[in-house]
Amino acid sequence: MSEITELAARRLLIDYTRDMPLSDDDPTRIADRTFTDDAVWVTDGTELTREQLIAHAAPARKNVTAVQMLIDELLVDGHRFAARCRLSTEHRKLGHTVIEWILVGEIAGDGRVQRIHQLGRNT
Repeated sequence: MSEITELAARRLLIDYTRDMPLSDDDPTRIADRTFTDDAVWVTDGTELTREQLIAHAAPARKNVTAVQMLIDELLVDGHRFAARCRLSTEHRKLGHTVIEWILVGEIAGDGRVQRIHQLGRNT
């Protein structure tokens, strides 16, 4: 399970954070690859459902022109993972932004993300 968990965590951190704002692919398809139907992402105490994550794609695609995720640490234990990383973006309105993230997540048996708890800090 640890290998599946690591692949799922990297898919979330690298592919998902790149594809949602920059890809021409349907956001629902991106979410289907990444999240279970009942997935929940809690960021700084705010809970987002899978549907809310999909809805976030439209404003992200309007405003984000470049994105890069740097994973500083990734720890895996069975179906759980923890990561410390930095999201660097170019934003039409905000310019260059960097957000440091600490995430703890759970991966379902099918290799998709089921739950994320995230703390973020703009640098």
